[in-house]
Amino acid sequence: MKKSAILLALLLGCFTAVYGQSAAEGKVDQTFLNDFVCRNWTTADGLPGMTITAIMQDQKGYIYVGTYEGLVRFDGVEFVTFSRNIDPKYDFASVRAIFQDTNGNLWVGHNDEGVTCIQPDGTILKYTTENGLPHNSIRAICEDFNNNIWLGTASGLCYLTPEHEVRIPEGLHELGQDTIQVSRLYCDTAGRIWISTAIENDLFVFSTRKLERFTGITKIKNPSVNEVSQDKSGAFWFGVAPHYAVRIKDTEETVFDIGHDHQEGTVVNSILQDTAGNFWFASDCGITILHNGVYTYYDKRNGLADDYINHIFEDHEGNMWIAYNRGGIEKMSQGKFRTIAMPIAVNAICEDPVRGVTWLGADNGLYCYNKDSQFVENKITELCKGARIRHVGMTSDGELLISSYSDISQVCVTSNDKITVWTMKDGLAGLKCRVSIKTTDGKYYVGTTQGLSIIEKDGSIHSLTRKEGFENEFIMSLYEDKKGQVWVGTDGGGIYILKDEQIIKHYNSENGLAGNVIFKTEPIEDSGLWIATGTGISKYNEESDTFANLNSANGLGTDSVFQMICDYTQTVWMTSNKGIFSVNLADMEDVTIGKRKKINAKYYGSSDGLNTGGITSTSVSTQDSLGRVWFTLIDGFAIYDPVKSGKNQIPPKIEIQEYSIDNVKYDYHGEKIILPPSAKRLSIKFTGLSFISSDQMRFCYRLGGFENNYSEWSNLRNVSYTNLKPGTYKFTVMSENGDEIKSKPSDPIIIIKKPYTWQQLWFQILVGVIIVGIATLIVFLKIHSMRRYQIELEKKVEERTHDLKLEKEKSEKLLLNILPSEVAKELTEHPNQTIAKKFPNITVLFTDIVGFTKMSDGMTAEQVVTMLNKMVTLFDERAKREGIEKIKTIGDAYMAATGFTEEPDNDGALRMVHFAIGLMEDVRRFNETSPAKVQIRLGINTGNLVAGVIGKSKFIYDIWGDTVNVASRMESTGEPMKIHVTETTYLQTQDQFAYSEGIEVEVKGKGKMKTYFL
Repeated sequence: MKKSAILLALLLGCFTAVYGQSAAEGKVDQTFLNDFVCRNWTTADGLPGMTITAIMQDQKGYIYVGTYEGLVRFDGVEFVTFSRNIDPKYDFASVRAIFQDTNGNLWVGHNDEGVTCIQPDGTILKYTTENGLPHNSIRAICEDFNNNIWLGTASGLCYLTPEHEVRIPEGLHELGQDTIQVSRLYCDTAGRIWISTAIENDLFVFSTRKLERFTGITKIKNPSVNEVSQDKSGAFWFGVAPHYAVRIKDTEETVFDIGHDHQEGTVVNSILQDTAGNFWFASDCGITILHNGVYTYYDKRNGLADDYINHIFEDHEGNMWIAYNRGGIEKMSQGKFRTIAMPIAVNAICEDPVRGVTWLGADNGLYCYNKDSQFVENKITELCKGARIRHVGMTSDGELLISSYSDISQVCVTSNDKITVWTMKDGLAGLKCRVSIKTTDGKYYVGTTQGLSIIEKDGSIHSLTRKEGFENEFIMSLYEDKKGQVWVGTDGGGIYILKDEQIIKHYNSENGLAGNVIFKTEPIEDSGLWIATGTGISKYNEESDTFANLNSANGLGTDSVFQMICDYTQTVWMTSNKGIFSVNLADMEDVTIGKRKKINAKYYGSSDGLNTGGITSTSVSTQDSLGRVWFTLIDGFAIYDPVKSGKNQIPPKIEIQEYSIDNVKYDYHGEKIILPPSAKRLSIKFTGLSFISSDQMRFCYRLGGFENNYSEWSNLRNVSYTNLKPGTYKFTVMSENGDEIKSKPSDPIIIIKKPYTWQQLWFQILVGVIIVGIATLIVFLKIHSMRRYQIELEKKVEERTHDLKLEKEKSEKLLLNILPSEVAKELTEHPNQTIAKKFPNITVLFTDIVGFTKMSDGMTAEQVVTMLNKMVTLFDERAKREGIEKIKTIGDAYMAATGFTEEPDNDGALRMVHFAIGLMEDVRRFNETSPAKVQIRLGINTGNLVAGVIGKSKFIYDIWGDTVNVASRMESTGEPMKIHVTETTYLQTQDQFAYSEGIEVEVKGKGKMKTYFL
């Protein structure tokens, strides 16, 4: 590393020596300034005063400006002034010197108010003669290697130690300089302090704790030094009155005369070596730049606002800043464009590799621009003087074609300068020639406002007009493709394609073209053919013979595009009524295939070096052999060089400037922002520090805890939030410069919104505990009360339930006595439901006491009922034991049934026959104790029937059907103490019981039936 540094220093030293020798010869190059874009700010732009006493850039990137009206901070867009008139905490009015030390403290020297130290946290310290300063008029400030702050005043020199003690350097008294008048202070790379006074022979240097007079300048007698600096090689440069710069490297001393020829000046105020190695000298007669061994002068004659320059410096991005004595401030930036102004509109540009010049067709003739950036005259320019040149172009064999709206309609100049002129007299379709080309077969195609003319190799001319198929005869553009086809663009009629001088195709908006006014047809390598129209641009797809179109809806920013040029960086440059803009080629192709919806078009203006009033729709720009793009302008032309005009790769630095809470403003110094509970609105002001195209800066921001995503990009530098909920938030912001280089997110700002007491967690917990406690007490009391009531209620319920249970048991028992158990259950659960069901195989029994009527006539009612009750009870008990359903009793008759199931195959018949046998046994037992001896008849039948409950009160479970009727007939036709069954019953029980032979019985309603006796 050390060897490299030494080698670099030696090379720089050698170059500087050469520069000095060359410059001494008086070589001047004023074109150096053409690569810069200048921007001047005055009081009209927000500066508080026109006299700039000091200018610098701080560690954050702000530009600070000293004026007699206060200290000014500039971020590229806004000037902010600090003085007691603006804010009482800044107890000063004027500023004479500005300096920032290694700790970030900003030192501000005043004209007659001492020095102010503004610390990074916003704390302000003030030092005056009351603190020991020799004088209150501070002229210069610097810092040494021990972090002492040196202050040069109008009458004395001192320094402030890190402990804030004021000390006077040794040696002043011995040299008789107790009241030294300091103009500049400079700390060199060895830590020495240089003190210049602008007085003859009074240049001093402080080293090894002693002040000494410097006598190293020998080639100028009695030197009056106002400025001291060092270059990158370590050589010292001294600004010596009236207009000299002296360079001293070791023992070598070189003198440069930097005076301007119109005014020699009296003082050199600033010397700077920029990052490119050029030397800038500022004086009271303008700026002199020493570069590549030659001088460039910048003064009022070529645009300087004021010849008196107080200071000049280079910022972090390479911009040069000029502090004027009476003209405000100026920034000189390397422009993307180099604009050459002309008093006339330029319509076409063409590079001529044969002659090594560039031709410019203008409204008043043809201009020839050589490699030395000079306009030169020749016989071709003489021929075209006064003519309105619409197009110039070079053929593949080195011929120059010139088309004009004049008597020399079409001109061809061969490589050996033979000139041929064609007009209407020679057969051209019109006097006004708009464009011309030479095809690969050696023919000339000339587009006029009245048709297309073709000049054959033998010189004969024939034209194609409406008669030959052109709907529009105004020819705007011509292009020959690889197939030898000529694409002819018209002013409203679309594009015609010619092959062998015949129209073979016609494209317009009806078959997919973006528009019918065709400005240019441009082939782009590896991309295809693009067409610029008055309503967008079209890309031609040869395979499908279709067009894909782009316009303002796709992000172009305009619908009317005059021309497209693709440079070697795959950037497509376009011209339009809105000016010059560029688009990434890949993005354009993505839109044509539907991969994306929009492109990002970047427009250029004065901040990019493009100083013009606009572009004409008929103009023809070009790309030269070096890859530079030459643009025609209505007031000259501009050159874009991708090599010199690369992107500003330095991302802008985000700075939070201030915030306001309910319109009360606070400077931001990195602290947490605490919002009181009552705060309704928080506003945050920020900026992006970049001074190249500052007006094109964009921002996006996010408040973490409030929003999940960053906002859309915009040029807004202020954001507000209202009614934030209590909590902690983090605010971050990002910026993007004009070349779309994005910054990293800023350091997050911690924002804490304080809650009201009732919003705090402890308060809410306490309230919650109290509420829970009260609720618990209420519930406890309520539970206690309810418990007592419940005990009483339970007792009543228990008593009532017991009563109900008894009643229910009685009811159920009564129901069970009346109804089958299944029917009783269903009736209990569904009291309002109709209960009826059809059963397939039920056995029904009927009994009757033989001669009961006659028997009862001799008995009392009580005896009858007692007898019947005793006998029926025996029947009921048996039915219950054997699972037989008693249906009802009617007088002395008893009806029972069994087989109440939906299954047809059941044992109901067997059980019923067994039950019948038991009934006869019950009658025999009854007769053993009864005074009245009885006999019964029994009839049984088996079959299907319907069973159900009839009535809502005094209901009865009954059965219906032919099976019941037949069973009744079996009883009435039977014999006493015998069981009479039908054949159906017989068939289901014959295997278990012995029956008599079948007999036929006449049954009412059925006729003769075969029946059996058990």
